[in-house]
Amino acid sequence: MRDETVYADLHTHSHCSDGTLAPEALVRRAVERGVQVLAVTDHDTAAGLSAARAAADAHGLRFVNGIECSVEVDGHAVHLLGYGFDPEHPALTQNLSDYTRRRRARLDEMISRLAGEGVEVSPEAVERQVGTSAAPGRPHLARTLVAEGHVDSYEAAFEQYLDTGRPAYVPAPTQPAVEAIDALHEAGGVAVLAHPGQWMPSGVLTTLRKQGLDGIECFFPSHPDYLVDYYQNICRSHELLVTGGSDYHGHLESEETHLGTVGLTEAQWERFRASAL
Repeated sequence: MRDETVYADLHTHSHCSDGTLAPEALVRRAVERGVQVLAVTDHDTAAGLSAARAAADAHGLRFVNGIECSVEVDGHAVHLLGYGFDPEHPALTQNLSDYTRRRRARLDEMISRLAGEGVEVSPEAVERQVGTSAAPGRPHLARTLVAEGHVDSYEAAFEQYLDTGRPAYVPAPTQPAVEAIDALHEAGGVAVLAHPGQWMPSGVLTTLRKQGLDGIECFFPSHPDYLVDYYQNICRSHELLVTGGSDYHGHLESEETHLGTVGLTEAQWERFRASAL
């Protein structure tokens, strides 16, 4: 964040998807790190927003409804961040319900592929790891593999079985980006391209803009200054919103460093708030 104090972190995850902390604990951690505006953006679920908002109110922390949606654009898998929506709007709840069913089917297929490799994973143990998450996926299966002694570490679970090209890998379900954008808009929210990085084809950005994209996550832990400048210039050229966040999950020590240091300054937050919320 160029030596500026972070004011708003608009990209974090709780255990309602693939984070490690309950929404209330995530809020407390953000407060401890000096964050003054927080968005919880769990993958494809709004399940933790009510608890997170209540905790934020109790701590005097400003809170923004958020979500991270897995979508597809012209054959490219990308993520969209949604902000400021009504989490109970029928268009959005139906969209998320359909997606959760597809995530569950993917998890079952990964368990089946592990069995085909001679790695028998207990479905009950997987469910214990999934717990309250409405977005079951590879992190929960990785933790099960560790807990049952099939691998030595969370990272090894991915390296041996769950990463792209490994024996139990199953591509994540997606949906057309336009469907998620439309659902977010119908629910009163905005849609922002998450962590575009250096690989993002210009054609994907063009398609997303035509489909109603509202902004780009310019500030992100892996974005060096030149990339931040590049995406901010695109935002200025096309009148898109600028956002930023740490993508905090709580899995890695590096994420603890990022929380409270990657996001928006107060001035950047106010520009976003005035335009989007």
